[in-house]
Amino acid sequence: MRVAIQRKILIVLVMSAIAVMTGPFGTFSELVLVERLAYWPLALAGVSTIIISIVHLFLMRLPESWHPVLRILLGSFVAGPFGAAWLLGIDMVMRGETFTAFNFGFRWVFVTVIGFGISLVEGYFRPRLLAQIDASKAAADTPETAPEPEPPLFIRNLDPDLGADLISITTQDHYLDVVTAKGESRILKRMSDALAELNGFPGMQIHRSHWVALDAVERVEKDGRKCLVVLKNGTTLPVSRPNVPVLTEALENR
Repeated sequence: MRVAIQRKILIVLVMSAIAVMTGPFGTFSELVLVERLAYWPLALAGVSTIIISIVHLFLMRLPESWHPVLRILLGSFVAGPFGAAWLLGIDMVMRGETFTAFNFGFRWVFVTVIGFGISLVEGYFRPRLLAQIDASKAAADTPETAPEPEPPLFIRNLDPDLGADLISITTQDHYLDVVTAKGESRILKRMSDALAELNGFPGMQIHRSHWVALDAVERVEKDGRKCLVVLKNGTTLPVSRPNVPVLTEALENR
C-alpha cells in the first residue's frame, strides 16, 4: 500500500511539472511561471485525492457482484462535481473565472473522463496485468531451473518485515487482519480480493470470515456440533460445516 501511494504521488508530481512548463487550458498565457507553479500542483493534487478516495470507496462498498469497471465508472461520475468545484474555485481565485453552469459542467465532464481513464488503468488493468505477469513467470519455470517459489501477489500488501509465511487472514468490516509467522497487520482489503491474489497458495477459506494456510493448521477439533481448527500459533478459528470435509481432505494431502 505504501508503494502504491508513493507511485500516485510521483505521478501527480510529474504531471504537475509537465503542466507548469506547457501551460495547458490557457494557463501559459494567463499565468506567469510562479503562478503556474502554485496552480497546477494544487489543482492536480486536489482532484487526484478526490478521485482516488471516491473511486476506492465505490470499489469497496458497492456490491461485489457489480463489475469493477462499472464501480469505477460510477465512482468517477460521483467524484466529478467535487473535482469540478475544486478546479472552478481555484480558477475563480487565480484566473478570474465566474461560476456558471457551463464552467461547472465542463469541469465535471473533464474530471469524470480523466478520472475514469486513470482509475481504470490503476484499479483494474494494472492489478490484473501484474497477476498475469506473475502467473506467466511461474508457468515458465522448469523443475531443473525453478528458483524458490515467488510469494503470492497478496504479500505485496504487507510490510516486508512481516515476511511471506502466512498463517491466517480474518475479516474485520472492510479490513483484513493478516497474521504471519513474524507478526500481524491490518489492511484495507476485501476477502474476495485477497483470495484472488492468493491463487495457488496452499491454504483455504474455512469460514466466510477466515482463511488459513494449511501448513499452519495444528489439528482439527470438535466442540459439540461445532468444528474448530487450532493453528500452530495457538489461535482457534471456526470452520463452517460445508468446509469441514474439504478441509479434512486438504490436510490429508498437504
